Amino acid sequence: MSLDHDNQFDDEELDAFVDLDWIAVKSSDINAVAEALGLESCQQGSFGNLDESTNTFIFPAQNRSGWVIVIHEWEPRGSSEEYLDSIEQVLIPLSQRFGNAQSFASYEDHIGYVHWVSAQNGELVRSFARASETSLSRDFGEVTAEEQFINWEDEELLPGIREVIKIAKQWSVEPIYTDHPGDLEGVVGYKSLEI
Repeated sequence: MSLDHDNQFDDEELDAFVDLDWIAVKSSDINAVAEALGLESCQQGSFGNLDESTNTFIFPAQNRSGWVIVIHEWEPRGSSEEYLDSIEQVLIPLSQRFGNAQSFASYEDHIGYVHWVSAQNGELVRSFARASETSLSRDFGEVTAEEQFINWEDEELLPGIREVIKIAKQWSVEPIYTDHPGDLEGVVGYKSLEI
């Protein structure tokens, strides 16, 4: 599967992003998104400020206005049905409030795991996830036009970060090539994921 991208990062540099979760919310108000997520200990900060007391960074997309990006390290992290269910339950009320919320993840360091999930107006419309180390395999909703480049006939299908980025860029935003946070200021805080 080839992926057209901006070549901002070569393959070696892209490896730094193979363990990443993010949410895209159709909003331009980072504080409203932080409040809707129920973040604790909110303060102004940057992506570099993430630590054990601040596992969430929220910032406005710079190259596609009207979107907020939430990079998070919520525990316990992916590759289980429970984690994916919890992410879906975070997105549904966000989409009820803001109209559109999406989640993307790719872990390639220790396990092979990806997901992309979309909720609109309080309804889950698409949820795809695969994990190589567990039996997790979810394919809810209609395959979107933006996903047509994937070979859905492949029974061994396990997309990676490149496929996740391509879908994210077409659905909304992604924080690796086009909207990398760099030193951008935003909101940092802490969220406990309910599993």
